[in-house]
Amino acid sequence: MASKTRDKLIEVARQLFAHKGVAHTTMNDIASASSKGRRTIYTYFRNKKEIYDAVLEQESERLVNSLREVVAMDAPVDKRLRLFMRLRFERYMMTSGSATLKSRISFDSRRIAKIRLLARDKEIEIVRTLMDEGCKQGIFNPERCKLVEGFICFSTSAIGFHNIDAGAEKDLEKAYDDFVEFLVRGVMIEK
Repeated sequence: MASKTRDKLIEVARQLFAHKGVAHTTMNDIASASSKGRRTIYTYFRNKKEIYDAVLEQESERLVNSLREVVAMDAPVDKRLRLFMRLRFERYMMTSGSATLKSRISFDSRRIAKIRLLARDKEIEIVRTLMDEGCKQGIFNPERCKLVEGFICFSTSAIGFHNIDAGAEKDLEKAYDDFVEFLVRGVMIEK
């Protein structure tokens, strides 16, 4: 029950922050919109900043969940690494510019950057998990994995930050597929 109440407060706050902005949303607004008293809010959060941080954390979790599913798949580790990078690329392409993430939560670019930063740290851990598994199986070269594990997340997001026109999308996707293949083959042990 307590978790449901907390989650409801976070969701109500997210909607209010998106509609009114963080600066113009008060604890009273959140209490009223959630049909909870201020006391209830203060049971879970000391202040609006804590609620805001919880909203950011929840958004970063949403971004990372599909990537965690990739790790849990029953597929060869090199295939899962390719899929991880592909999903990340697609997510960043969708959320760059004025698309899905911005329109869904209506946060400014600083807030989106915070969400991405929270997500990136989790994503690096996911990459490490895949790399460790590949090294244990003798598929990946441990030294090469250490060189690229952080780079994979940074490079994927950097590509996604560029706004492109519709005609260049297919070219970018082909270039990205080649880039993913280059990185995955770069960490694999040659047989």
